[in-house]
Amino acid sequence: MSTVTLNIKGKVAYLNLNRPEKYNALTQNMWQAIADACDSLAESPAVRVLVLGAAGEKAFCAGADITELQSMLSNPQAFAASNDVVQAAQQKLAALPFATIAKINGVCVGGGMGLAMCCDFRVAVTEASFAITPSKLGLLYSVADTKRLVDLVGLPRSKELLYLGKKIDAATAAQWALVNHVVTRTDLNTTTDTLVQAILNVSAYSVSGTKRSLAHICALTTNEAETLAIQGVFDNAFHGDDFKEGAAAFTEKRPARFL
Repeated sequence: MSTVTLNIKGKVAYLNLNRPEKYNALTQNMWQAIADACDSLAESPAVRVLVLGAAGEKAFCAGADITELQSMLSNPQAFAASNDVVQAAQQKLAALPFATIAKINGVCVGGGMGLAMCCDFRVAVTEASFAITPSKLGLLYSVADTKRLVDLVGLPRSKELLYLGKKIDAATAAQWALVNHVVTRTDLNTTTDTLVQAILNVSAYSVSGTKRSLAHICALTTNEAETLAIQGVFDNAFHGDDFKEGAAAFTEKRPARFL
């Protein structure tokens, strides 16, 4: 069975992560499948809404697949190359020319957070929790991911999440504007369907044009030299001493001891 599925029903596309037994942890093949699905959807004139969901009741996405992650922890070059695939998939999702909804059915961590923040709306169950944890591995969140987070929750709260790797519950996520709706599990489908219908009831041209306008307004404003410098800091993290210690701590299942 495919670990990423795409189904189109009329004007609505349903993209689903399908590894419930692994908390929908993302492999490189899954990231590529997401990117490929977005390429297909971007060329589909009939689709007006995408619902991004996940199988099971425990996790929307627990982040990177542990087996792949452990193999990459000893290979910084592979880790950096892997991130290129991740960023491409997220950028394609964020750039889709119609409204997108993340239907968050549980734990949402790491890459799951990245996917959810690329969507226009986020609906979460009360049991959902959220975290971004690169600081625990001696790494950085990408510039694009960081920008999306700051746009959603603001600078002070972004620092709490990024500096500390802090986990927050669904109620806090709603208070911080990280999610739009928090509902009971039994109401998740109904609330998502209601939002889908509300989107279908307005002009597709207006939604697409407004999304493009908002992306322009919220675009990065730093100059090219600064952008390249920050990218260098991000890339260099994969070769740093803190990453070596963070990777060892992760593999050995112990707290990291950063200098």
